Formats: sequence, C-alpha cells, structure tokens
Amino acid sequence: MKKKLLAGLLALGLLAGCATVAWAGSGADPLISLSYLNGTWLTDLRASITQWVTQDTQGIYNDAVDKAGQGSAPSDGWTVSSGFQAGTGRYGAAVRLSAGSGLIWRSGSGYVTSGVLVDATAGVELPPGAALTAGHRCLAAEETEVVVASQSADWLAEGRWRMGTGQVPLSFTDVTMDQWYYEDVRFVVDNGLFQGVGNGRFNPGGTMERGMMTTVLHRLAGEPSVSGSQVFADVPAGEWYAPGTAWCAQRKIVEGVGGGRFNPHGKVTREQIAVMLYKYAAQTGHNAWERGDLSAFPDAGSVSSWARDAMSWAVGTKILNGSGGRLLPGDSATRAQVAAMLHRFQGWLDRQ
Repeated sequence: MKKKLLAGLLALGLLAGCATVAWAGSGADPLISLSYLNGTWLTDLRASITQWVTQDTQGIYNDAVDKAGQGSAPSDGWTVSSGFQAGTGRYGAAVRLSAGSGLIWRSGSGYVTSGVLVDATAGVELPPGAALTAGHRCLAAEETEVVVASQSADWLAEGRWRMGTGQVPLSFTDVTMDQWYYEDVRFVVDNGLFQGVGNGRFNPGGTMERGMMTTVLHRLAGEPSVSGSQVFADVPAGEWYAPGTAWCAQRKIVEGVGGGRFNPHGKVTREQIAVMLYKYAAQTGHNAWERGDLSAFPDAGSVSSWARDAMSWAVGTKILNGSGGRLLPGDSATRAQVAAMLHRFQGWLDRQ
C-alpha cells in the first residue's frame, strides 16, 4: 500500500517536469502553451492522480467499516467514519491514523511523529518530523501519528483513527528526527539533565566539559543537598557547577587532576565518562558486574589502566559503543554522545 501511495506521489512530482519538457520545444515556437500547462491541463492531471491515490485506499476503509460498523467506536479505541469528522486538541494531543485514513489539518501546528503521511494536495511525502500544511488533504500510507505542537489545533479526519497523547518534536533547529541521537537528546531534555545552548540550538556536536558532567550526574541523582567546604581550589562555591562537582567528589565518583584542582572547564573524555558512570552505579547501590571484551577494538591498548574495568563494564552493557569500530578512550565526547550514554545508562539502571 505504501508503495502505491508513493508511486502516486512520484506521478504528481513529475508533472512539473513534464511541463518544463513540453515548453522547451523552442524559444519562438513552443510545443504547447505554458499557460495551458500551468492551468487547466496541470490542474486536471493533478486532480486525477490525487483521486487515484484516494481511491486506492478505499478498500482499507471499507474493511474497517465492515469490521467495526460505520460511525461506531470499536472496543480497541479506534473511531471509524465514512466522511470527515471534526477534531480538536491541545499541545501534545496525538491523532493516530490507520493506513488509508485521511486528514485535513485546519489550524494550529502539527507534526508527523511516526509513520508516513502523504500530502495529496502538494504531492509530497511527509516523513517523521515534517510539519502539516493547513488546508491540505493527507492520506496515511501506513499507521501514522500526528501531534499538536501549538496551544491548540483543529482538524478533519476520516477513515479509522484514534486520539491519544504523543511527544511533540524537539524545537531545536540543529536536532532533527532523522538523526541517530534524536531520542537521546529528548531523554536528557525531558529529564532536565541538560538543555539547549540558546538561540534555539542544542549544539549536539559541542564537547562536554568536566564541570557539566558532574552537574548532570548530580541532576540524575535528583540533586541531593550538598554540605561541606570547597572541595577543589578551582571550583569556587558560587559557580553553577560547584554543587554537582562537590557531590560527585564526596561520593568518590570523581577525583581531581592533581594539586587540589578539578579542571571543571576541561573536556571530559570517553573513558572518564565510563569511570564516572561506573562509580555512580556502585555508589548508588547497583551491582555493575557485566564485562565486555575490549580486545575486539583495535585501540584497546590505549585505554588507561585506571579506566579498563569501567570501560569493560560500559562496553559489556552497551552504554559505550565504538565509534567507527574504535573505542577512542582519550577523545572528548560530544553533547550528543553524552546524551546517548546517559540514556543507555538510565535504561541499565531501570533493569537492575
């Protein structure tokens, strides 16, 4: 079914190309009037293809009506209708459409969060992360979810659909739903571990600092109170990273770099993060017994002796994966990589 719908999209997309080719007969003697191509002919052809795509989904709708009853609400929570019915929702409300169902977004912001929605009006596919255009008729090429991203929105739906609660796409301009770290960034943001850097950006490729890492671990623990005097000479009590660094130091999760210093603005490395998470697990009552085979990585020999046990654990639990087949233990970690490690670490904690 999805292939047939996308074939219809291809046909719609070729219309503009057909018009260009036909017009290019010669500068003085075109094969056909460009105004005709852009007017009646193009409009009629687009309407014909859109009708074909719509008709191709009719069988799915008919099956749904036969099974659930026209205009009824089946026991599984799906609503079925033979025509468009109005719906409204607030921020976070989700409309889940079965394959072949239709949708017209009337007002407010809406985004596709899963599945594939076909904008039959524009002749384009709307993958996850794409915004809906008000007034356009859309068809679900497979089971698809659309989420309200404004204070309120209203729409028209036909076929088989149900309401629910969904996740609104992240608003960062530099984090899109097709990036491997999208759900990891959502995890750290939704759980208040760290936020964006301003101007609507998350800066996923930016490097993580040691002071930020201790702050994140403190937040992960629920920001317990911190008492006592200044732990490191270069971490003044008034700095934003001071409470987290002091808490981690008091729990033996981190140590300094010598000379009574912590180097809070230094870049945190991948093996340092593994050690911090390993010690965090032990200090919060978790048995970190898993081990992985570091020798499977060509740069295993570059892992520091003080980090080998933690790195083996991180690899064994899949909290730390290789990058390009290498461990890169001494490399700095990006914000996206740290988000991914924290997401996996929380999953490991939840399984304990």
